[in-house]
Amino acid sequence: MRESLLQHLDADDIFEVTKQGFELFENAFDMAYPFGKYDQLFVPEYNMGAMENAGCVTFRDEYIYRSRQTRAAYESRANTILHEMAHMWFGDLVTMKWWDDLWLNESFAEWAAHHASTVSTQYDEAWTAFCNARKTWAYRQDQLPSTHPIAADNHDLEAVEVNFDGITYAKGASALRQLVAWVGEEEFFAGLRSYFDRHAYGNTELTDLLKALEETSGRELGSWAKEWLQTSGVNTIRPHFTVDDAGNFTSFCLEQTAAPDFPTLRRHRLAIGLYDLTDEGLVRRSSVETDVAGDSTEVAELIGQPQPDLVLLNDGDLTYAKVRLDERSLATVVANIDRFTDSLARALSWGAAWDMTRDAEMRATDWLELVLRGIGTETDLTAVRSLVFRTSQAVTLYTAPNNREAAQQRWEAGLLDLVRNAPAGSDQQLAFLRGLAGTACSAEALDLLAGLLDGSAQLAGLTVDTDLRWELLSGLTREGRADDSAVDAELERDKTISGQESAAAARAAMSTAEAKARAWTDAVERDDVPNETMRSIALSFNQPRQDDVLKPYLGRYLAAAERIWEERGVHHASTVLEYMFPRLLATQETLDTVDAWLSSTSANAAARRLVSEGRADVARALAAQRRDAEG
Repeated sequence: MRESLLQHLDADDIFEVTKQGFELFENAFDMAYPFGKYDQLFVPEYNMGAMENAGCVTFRDEYIYRSRQTRAAYESRANTILHEMAHMWFGDLVTMKWWDDLWLNESFAEWAAHHASTVSTQYDEAWTAFCNARKTWAYRQDQLPSTHPIAADNHDLEAVEVNFDGITYAKGASALRQLVAWVGEEEFFAGLRSYFDRHAYGNTELTDLLKALEETSGRELGSWAKEWLQTSGVNTIRPHFTVDDAGNFTSFCLEQTAAPDFPTLRRHRLAIGLYDLTDEGLVRRSSVETDVAGDSTEVAELIGQPQPDLVLLNDGDLTYAKVRLDERSLATVVANIDRFTDSLARALSWGAAWDMTRDAEMRATDWLELVLRGIGTETDLTAVRSLVFRTSQAVTLYTAPNNREAAQQRWEAGLLDLVRNAPAGSDQQLAFLRGLAGTACSAEALDLLAGLLDGSAQLAGLTVDTDLRWELLSGLTREGRADDSAVDAELERDKTISGQESAAAARAAMSTAEAKARAWTDAVERDDVPNETMRSIALSFNQPRQDDVLKPYLGRYLAAAERIWEERGVHHASTVLEYMFPRLLATQETLDTVDAWLSSTSANAAARRLVSEGRADVARALAAQRRDAEG
């Protein structure tokens, strides 16, 4: 571990989660930890988040937080600890025969970590965080042209490298959660115990796990595996109903659709929640579980029941599907997102509205107003962090060009109010300030950032510590309010590896042609820049309101994509191609240029995949912009 992090090592929290994980997994699997010792090492310059080496788990040392974090960061770290621990059984004790069953390793650990967090640690709303962040990642990945089955055909190691993605992790975990609902939790764990007992210290395939689960549940799972694990794409489920003059349901059915390129209609076990507005808030009146199959499923149990203010499909988040809100339910959510008494129901509503925004069914400016209505009272800090990111994306990419300046002003003003009105010293205060640093462009907002950085301004309860200083400074460099000398001075205060990485990011965010040229050279062309510094530059290179200096890099990016995989290797190439794609230049010209390249290139297949993903993001942004322009 870096010497500079030793004073920040919060070992008590790490040990507590570790002990809680061992107790749960050993009992749930009815098998003692199999490898004698268990070390957890925090490693500088580590390319991965963590790695489940048997008996010796390695983590990025960023998990030792040197500055104050919100609860979301600690929840995320606990999840990573439990994820790697779950691998000791699923992946290390029993290992898949080939990479086609990579999902058996990662999807299971993802599911097990959230389950363990929920039932054994203080982070007992981990599935809410999963819905607010990880599932959003999966839905995006599954709608890209590069989507693939959970049980992908990993024909070579190059395919494996690019399939460590939102489908393998979060969609796979969602499918496992659906499987638990399908077979029953008790039967599911009984099947796992049988699986571990039979195959300890051996190699398996998917069929070995399914056989054990079929024996304990009595369910036939071959067809389930075919439609869930061996097909691509995400289904969309909508409610269709009629009501009588008294306001009672006279018919109710669920319509399921699929994308034309991936037409599989899956079986789903889901719940339909009926929510009413009361003096206590938006409260679940009742919930009905049903099996969904085919393109239309009647729900007879709801006939005769009064129509609620909100019909929430997938209540409890048991399945993996995009859900839509009927007109009355959407109006209820828009006006009352802050009145939910259940955090998971609120997360599902955020998710439904976001999917509608990304699919150009809801205007980006309406999404912005929804977020500003509800984010100030959101209790899940993972949601706060995710909503800030998504709304900044919506303002920058999904608003119509003619609406964008007004949306930016509205978003910034909303964040300023949230920062000033958040409880002193609260996690919300810190989260909103970080969001403001990432979007500020007015004199008022930038003056606040500069004042907090130099000490001339203060917010009650806020400590401007090392990492926050870098975030404030990056916001200032992005808008031309700080230069290289300011970065040099900050780096003098923070002579650490993290400081060097943050300084590189702050310089890359600058809006000058010279700064972009330097950043491009360091991230793309040099081979002596440390991995994490290179990654920091790549993440910071594309910034809003910098179109003029970014436009020349579309051609340079595509030229680099022709050769970078072979010249720089998997880690370097994938970092550059994923993060430095010019998504913020979301215009028809960009789309046409990338389409021409894709139709003629001879680049590596993995490089083409990452470029095509960026292209899909631009196409989606253009559709959203057209919807936002409709008013």
